[in-house]
Amino acid sequence: MYHNFMIEINYEPLLKFSGKWRDYQKRILDSLEKHLSDEKLHIVAAPGAGKTTLGIEVISKINKSTLILAPTITIRNQWKQRIIDAFLNGNSEDIISTNIKEPSFITIITYQALLAAFCGIEEKEETPLNEEFSDEENTEEISNEKIIKRFNKEKADLIINILKQNNLKLCCFDEAHHLRNEWWKALDYLMDEIKPEQTISLTATPPYDADPKEWERYENLCGPIDEVISIPELVKNGDLCPHQDFIHFSLLRKEEREIIDQQIIKVNKYINEILNDENFKHIVETSSYMLSEEEILDNPTLSVAILSYQKNANVSCNKDILETLSFKEKQIPKFTTEFQKELLKFIFFNLKEKLHTQNDIELVEQYLNKAKHAGIISNKSIILDDNPKIKKQMANSLGKLDSIKKIVDLETKVMKNGLRMVILADYIKADNLDCSALGVIPIWQTLKDRDGISLAVLTGSIILLPYHLKDELEDILNKNKLEEIVSISVFERDSNYIKITPKGVKKSLIVDIITQMFNQGHITVIVGTQALLGEGWDAPCINSLILSSTVSSYMLSNQMRGRAIRIDKNSPDKISNIWHLATVSIMSIPEKIKEAFNYTSINNNYSSMLQIYDYNQLEQRFQGFQAPSFFEPHYIENGIERILPKKFINLYKNLSNILTEKDFLEINNIMESLSINRAKTKFMWEEGLYDKYNNVEKSLRTGIETEKQFKTINYNGDIYAILFRHTLALAFTLFSFACFGLFSIFYIIPVLAVYLISLIKPVKKFINCSSPAKILRQICIVTMKTLEAMGKIKTNTAQVNIKCDQDPFDKTIFISASNLTPEENNLLIKCIQEILDPIENPKYLLVRKTKLGKKTATDYHAIPTVIGQNQKTVKIFKNIWEEHISECQIIYTRSISGRKVLLNARELAYSGQFRSKKSKKMSRFQ
Repeated sequence: MYHNFMIEINYEPLLKFSGKWRDYQKRILDSLEKHLSDEKLHIVAAPGAGKTTLGIEVISKINKSTLILAPTITIRNQWKQRIIDAFLNGNSEDIISTNIKEPSFITIITYQALLAAFCGIEEKEETPLNEEFSDEENTEEISNEKIIKRFNKEKADLIINILKQNNLKLCCFDEAHHLRNEWWKALDYLMDEIKPEQTISLTATPPYDADPKEWERYENLCGPIDEVISIPELVKNGDLCPHQDFIHFSLLRKEEREIIDQQIIKVNKYINEILNDENFKHIVETSSYMLSEEEILDNPTLSVAILSYQKNANVSCNKDILETLSFKEKQIPKFTTEFQKELLKFIFFNLKEKLHTQNDIELVEQYLNKAKHAGIISNKSIILDDNPKIKKQMANSLGKLDSIKKIVDLETKVMKNGLRMVILADYIKADNLDCSALGVIPIWQTLKDRDGISLAVLTGSIILLPYHLKDELEDILNKNKLEEIVSISVFERDSNYIKITPKGVKKSLIVDIITQMFNQGHITVIVGTQALLGEGWDAPCINSLILSSTVSSYMLSNQMRGRAIRIDKNSPDKISNIWHLATVSIMSIPEKIKEAFNYTSINNNYSSMLQIYDYNQLEQRFQGFQAPSFFEPHYIENGIERILPKKFINLYKNLSNILTEKDFLEINNIMESLSINRAKTKFMWEEGLYDKYNNVEKSLRTGIETEKQFKTINYNGDIYAILFRHTLALAFTLFSFACFGLFSIFYIIPVLAVYLISLIKPVKKFINCSSPAKILRQICIVTMKTLEAMGKIKTNTAQVNIKCDQDPFDKTIFISASNLTPEENNLLIKCIQEILDPIENPKYLLVRKTKLGKKTATDYHAIPTVIGQNQKTVKIFKNIWEEHISECQIIYTRSISGRKVLLNARELAYSGQFRSKKSKKMSRFQ
């Protein structure tokens, strides 16, 4: 249910759309009254969905004085131009203002301008976010604090009064995910003082991967997500072009590999030393006996780490810990990096004050110094397989320059003069003359002499063009009377290139001119920074994109990728390739370590973990991308598994297998051969979007992919036990009748009827839980009904369609529910993940035990956090579970006895006997 909210029209709307609405835009507008009922409209729309036009239409319907906030001046100007072109219909432009001190019916400013006004300073033409810092580290975290120093309440109140006099009632936030801390201060003050009747929030990339506090703040401003327009939906509608992602692996250069090899050797050597050193064994034994039963239960990971060390160091395991945890020695896991970190952190940073002898204190200090020397301690953190220096080395490896060369050559050979490629980097590295770092200028240096391309550099601080385009550039400047906005000179490093320096505040004009030359084919390859070209910049002709940027965040990577997938009216058959780079380290670590000391295979995982660090970043990045799988049935889904061979995925998951150069070259060959065949990409999209057999279009479903691993005896064992009990009761009854001579049909029929009726409910449960997919469906129903009873889901659950589809190839199950709101669906997914995933530290546990003959099986499930807030909601969950699945027991884990049960449940995750792999949120067209 929602409030009776009517859009109030005060007078004839000043804005009227002159075009035709797309299907998904019309869908949102038709539901507008419902979405506006909570006074916050929040729309997530992929690039190309026309969210600006949609936002203007909503503003037109509400028809009240409006403030629009945009992240950059470029996007601000796009809003103004869109209103003029598609909504004014010849009416006066005076209703639009871009000056907050002189507002009009519609006032469009940037977030920076709002803060500048509240600080009492003038806004200047923006440099793209962080562009001026693009040669520094951590550019994503540098904000306008360097430009704007102080919030001034007196100046802010002057602006607030101006807006109140203008009767401001509606605020529209475009790409609110951009908000930095300083901007929030101004925006919070604006919202508190103005208290607008309605807000509209539009974004292509919500900060899904932000920390919970950031997300809460974002959602408090924008409201829950009302509608989502996905990239596949836009491709299906013809508003984005078919496209595909490819990965190209590059190898570390020799000198880079040696640096990493030496660090891995140091780490392995240190771990081997503590495993074989009698003094360290003594320290661990001493520390193990300092733990009380309560501390053991409160710190199960540390307790297991101690046992794991002792087992792998060939010393007696602490019997008190074994007994408290209900562990047997054969169940103790390997001494992995997780346990190594936990043990060392405890000994170095928590144990010192508990030690009784000076000798023990000195021993701990000695091993602490050795650990620092080995480079495995930083700021009171233990660094083993996640050394930041090594990660940086991998992410910015010069081997990626080799991949870029190969991709450029490949795409040039296929596309020839039709190539329109953009290469995005994190840093400019303008002073790097010898290609000893990864950045825009080193990439330019690597490509500038290659045949078949016309190469340009486009950043906020340096713009380069081939010298032969000088006359063309000057003609464009002369025709548009813009000769005075730039100076043109021969580039000092290469006379075959010219350097263009904008004068004054006209930088955006020269960017537009370079973009025009790119669209016309005078330039075929542009190298630039993600800061300048990652968002707001529009070049529909791009058909090949190389992301040499190392960012893994959902927001930034989707912005960059969005540059390449727009349709091009001049090339209606456009199909784009998007290339992602990853560095790998091919090394024979075991042999090297054997030469240095007595190597034990237990530490082989370091080389594997470091070897694929860059790949891990891509894995995170691919969670935000939806496109067709390379493999049949060509599902359109997110996740890196859709484009990598199963063989590689299996090797990657098993860290004891170090991948070889041959493995990576094989993948590169597959990627290259598929990238050549753009027609195949289009075919994959058609297969993924349409069900040709049933002649229907598929729809996007967001749900969970989980492995097919369940102890089904827990579910069908119930029916066997019930049947056994009921059959015994029936036999006893019939035997009794026979003994007393009352055996007749008049007695048998009622007895049989009662018997059969009593079986209806358990048989129904048995049918509903007779396979892993059916069990998961029932768990989804139980969770959804509980959330409905709690008021967390307001949609009528009778209208919700739950699907559980089993993949016959990789033995996974995809669970999804349709007809819920995005907010409700996300909550349901989160709860189901908590139920299915390995047990961590829930407040309540659901425990099921089934005994069939001599065989007993036990299932443990975490009660989701949102449900486990109090006993009342937990009881609701338990009752619905027993109604749909089976009898169960609820355990409160914050008691001594409860923690022991919790440890038994977690032990299954340690041993991998149950569900050691976490489920994964996925979006898939079905």
